[in-house]
Amino acid sequence: MKYRIFICSITSEYIDYLRKFDNRVRENNEGKRKYIGVLFNIGDKKYYAPLSSPKPKHLKIKDKAPDIVKIDGGKLGVINLNNMIPVPDSEVNIIDIERIPDEKYKNLLRKQADFIGSHEKLIIKKAERLYKIVNSGKQARLNMRCCDYKLLEIKCLEYISLKQNAFPEIAAAKEEKNP
Repeated sequence: MKYRIFICSITSEYIDYLRKFDNRVRENNEGKRKYIGVLFNIGDKKYYAPLSSPKPKHLKIKDKAPDIVKIDGGKLGVINLNNMIPVPDSEVNIIDIERIPDEKYKNLLRKQADFIGSHEKLIIKKAERLYKIVNSGKQARLNMRCCDYKLLEIKCLEYISLKQNAFPEIAAAKEEKNP
């Protein structure tokens, strides 16, 4: 079965850029563990939602919470849809779970990936629903917990443009150094 959801990480440079515009974008804490999550499409845009390792509070969250997907009832953590962000292909790093040296963490990611793979339709449907609710602006309390998806989509396009415009300058600088 070909999955439409992938386990991945996002570059710190891109995360830091988005955080300038929306403080609800989760920080990429490189000092501890890599910022790992899932990648999927909402319409024609790629979105990334961070995973969270299991915590006792996840067991208490209602299954119907619109901004969280509990992985195996919360026993394996959650997908934080409230923190999902649009992401360009250039900033995505697909994770090879088998290359993770920490066996305990590797096993957790395997179990999370299995759950995600077998529930991908539900995850995408829930993400699309949250996206519509947040963009409607009709649930203020929910909007306070969620990233500003429309603003971040604009900033994603700006980031792509900035990065494309930076490359000619870098190439020109290299040519000047090495004539």
